Amino acid sequence: MLTRFTMTFTFSRSARWILGALCAWSTFSVAQTPTVDADIEAVSRLVQTHLGLYVTRPERRDQGERVYLRQRQLEAWLHKPLSPKTAEAAVCQGARWLLTGRLRKSRGAGALFAARPDIGQVTLVFYGVQTRVDPDRNGRYQQRRTVEPHARFTVSRERAQQLSPEALAAQLSAADCGKTARVVLDELWVKKTR
Repeated sequence: MLTRFTMTFTFSRSARWILGALCAWSTFSVAQTPTVDADIEAVSRLVQTHLGLYVTRPERRDQGERVYLRQRQLEAWLHKPLSPKTAEAAVCQGARWLLTGRLRKSRGAGALFAARPDIGQVTLVFYGVQTRVDPDRNGRYQQRRTVEPHARFTVSRERAQQLSPEALAAQLSAADCGKTARVVLDELWVKKTR
């Protein structure tokens, strides 16, 4: 009887370890799903030059703030959680930052498309982080982070070439900028907030 209990305990412990490893791997693989088609550092520098999204040094950024290039689609993730009070302002900011750039020297998606003819679409994703703290079997607390997209702004090469960044800067700073953003972007999605 003691042998059977020990074997069951060992199997159970091994099964838990394997299950935990699979869950951790699947979480990691989901978070890292975008495959890299090019030198990601060069693409990150290009995004920073033309969109000016990140105002902190790369080593000080949130883990989720990254740039992905999949086939012809560029995706830039920026940690900017939304609340019901800030959702409409974030729509204006996201569209303005994507189309005209965030910083004074940045020129927006049109300049990025001109610099990289192989990119056909640019998406800016605002995300928030949900954290949870759970004790492990040793009594230590482990923090679990889940990255949740809150808004997605997408513009294609064809649409960006038709737009004037100078005119957009004024329109996307006006009171009805949300309507303008919904018209000029190819795709705009905002998470429903309570």
